[in-house]
Amino acid sequence: VLSTYERLLVKRFLFSKKTDGYISVFSWFSVIGIMIGVAAIIIVMSVMNGFREELTTRLLGINGHLNIYSQSDQIAHNEIKLINNLKIKNIKIFPLIETQALLISNETSKGVYLRGYENIDLMDTHFLNNKIVRGHLFTDNPNDIVIGYALANRLGLAIGEKIKIAIPKTDKTIFGNIPRFKTLQITGIFNVGMYEYDSNFVFTNPVIPRKLLMIENNNYNKIELFTQDPNNIEQVQLEIDNKIKTINNQLYSLSWKENNSSLINALNVEKNVMFLILTLIILVASMNIISGLIIFVKEKNKDIAILKTIGLSNSSLMKIFMSIGLLIGLIGTSLGGFLGVVFSINISSIQNILEKLFKTDLFAKEVYYLSSLPSRLDQIEVLYVVLISLIISLFATVFPAYRSSLIDPIKSLKND
Repeated sequence: VLSTYERLLVKRFLFSKKTDGYISVFSWFSVIGIMIGVAAIIIVMSVMNGFREELTTRLLGINGHLNIYSQSDQIAHNEIKLINNLKIKNIKIFPLIETQALLISNETSKGVYLRGYENIDLMDTHFLNNKIVRGHLFTDNPNDIVIGYALANRLGLAIGEKIKIAIPKTDKTIFGNIPRFKTLQITGIFNVGMYEYDSNFVFTNPVIPRKLLMIENNNYNKIELFTQDPNNIEQVQLEIDNKIKTINNQLYSLSWKENNSSLINALNVEKNVMFLILTLIILVASMNIISGLIIFVKEKNKDIAILKTIGLSNSSLMKIFMSIGLLIGLIGTSLGGFLGVVFSINISSIQNILEKLFKTDLFAKEVYYLSSLPSRLDQIEVLYVVLISLIISLFATVFPAYRSSLIDPIKSLKND
């Protein structure tokens, strides 16, 4: 706690208006540097959080949080009934057939992922059913198919048109190996808002993929499980693994985190690296505090010597200079925190203004998979950034404050 005279000296030194008030100039440079650093960290971290959350939401929307497979590549119908009878809380189970396929239309073709769901299941799954932008979801007719918006635009397809679906398996005939294919009719076009999925996934009744893959007795090759809290999927997976082994020891599960581990790890690494790089901005700004205070101490040798001769202690000197540095850091951090929070909250509006101003698309969905720049402000992270900035500012004052306490008043006054 500063005494009254110590507070007066801090105010006098920090806000000096005299021409020799070197610290005033450097204090403002330090404030601006810290402000930019703190704001940049908050904005970048918010965008990284938003990007991860948006990407995760869309990944999970079209994929199960936990997927069950069989080493035999087929999951029997009675096994699915047994899994349903486990009655695990807050879990939705959807059996399906999934395979890679080739979609053929006129003289063009495109590799896709073919997924076969029961119509009643998709009507219950909330996600795809709400993403149909043209036509309707496929019915019980096995020849109906739903394709993505980007895929339809790429191949010039519309509702009612017929396409062929072929899989990388062949039938042996007297004429040689003939690929397995079926002709289907487009009944709907979906748009989940993620380019990779809108251009690579098609959905149909399980009858056709079952015939193409020659899966027997109404069996499936995959089960999707949806939970209420996908971020804590590990606990659910442990419970599921223990129970499905009692049904068939060939069954195993993979979570969405395991299926997308490389993407999740890359996002985590990128976020941490960006945090470290931007923290350097604050460190550089803190150098201004150090250099400014050191030069100020040298210029104010006589004043400090006089203060020491009239009774100012070394501890008071250290408190004064550490308070100056901390106050600079506090002002810069507060301004930077405010600027970063405001920018992060209004980042979509700022993006729209910049796009209109420069007449360009700053966030192409073909490149970033998302149609707009996402942002999610994490209050805990903002608090961490503020604390780190203040700690750096405080440590930056230790050396110059210590230097001020070493001044010998007799030598300083004698030299002057």
